[in-house]
Amino acid sequence: MFVPRNPLGYKNLLTWKQANEIFELTEKFVKTLPKYHPETGQKMMDTADHMLRSARSGVRNIEEGFSRASTKEYIEFLGFSKGSLEELLGDFEYCRRNNLGDVSIADRAIFLLKGEGKMLHNQMEALEQKRVGSGNISSNEKIVRRQQNEERNEKEFWREAEKFLGKGN
Repeated sequence: MFVPRNPLGYKNLLTWKQANEIFELTEKFVKTLPKYHPETGQKMMDTADHMLRSARSGVRNIEEGFSRASTKEYIEFLGFSKGSLEELLGDFEYCRRNNLGDVSIADRAIFLLKGEGKMLHNQMEALEQKRVGSGNISSNEKIVRRQQNEERNEKEFWREAEKFLGKGN
């Protein structure tokens, strides 16, 4: 039986709250960037724009995924969010290494982004386990998973056999 959920329930998720905090920090941070890179002379507006789009995407993909009809789609959107925030982390780390913008904001954002990546990963894994446990996967997916498990078991067998025979090390 389908049980409807609160369409705004994502606002209760720690991942969504933290992604919003990261977005707000990013908005503050880009205002502190110089107009031009001190060494290359390149316009920093492109970097600022990319950072804002990545931060926004991190939040919006959590929202959009939550409203999707299937858990599989939700997981995919969490993955998009994670990818966008990983790009943003790279931009913040670049700015931090090159002393561009407000260092204290960059440090806070980097700290939050690393935690957010881990939380999204854990959320995706938990949803995937729930999806598989409930049997909500297609026959094709079951076959692929079985093949992957068999391949993993075979590799493990040969690794152990090589150790036993003294060939691995």
